[in-house]
Amino acid sequence: MISSPEFIKGYSPDEISQIERLYNIDVKDDFKCFLEKIGRCDGGFMGDDSLVIYRKSWSVRSQLLFQINFFNDLQEIGAWDFLNKPFVFSVENESKYYFIQTSFNDEVYCYDENLEQVVDTGMRFCEYLINLMKKNEPGGFNISQGELIKI
Repeated sequence: MISSPEFIKGYSPDEISQIERLYNIDVKDDFKCFLEKIGRCDGGFMGDDSLVIYRKSWSVRSQLLFQINFFNDLQEIGAWDFLNKPFVFSVENESKYYFIQTSFNDEVYCYDENLEQVVDTGMRFCEYLINLMKKNEPGGFNISQGELIKI
């Protein structure tokens, strides 16, 4: 249940093109639909702080540096098979980074910072979001919102 549908806000096609250029990623499939519909504000639908795109305290610069540092971390551990325009969208337990390789499809991978390894979660982007919603209590969501391009 969406607690505040009036707050739902996504990105326009032009803004998604800007995101692609700024972050050097390909936005398509379920990830594109997500950004178009609730990329800026979920209206209380997701209700989880693990989605890094909704972190109010992160500026666009912080978001960009986070993505660059993540890419560098993958290089440092020799995870060459996962350098296909990765984009981290969620962090759980402060050490598990969930990402998609935007050059390919919506398969979700998890980089465990403590173990320094990447595993395929067996989920697609939408499946991950559904599982995230199931973990949260219905109706008790905070309105999550963030910004990927406006400074």
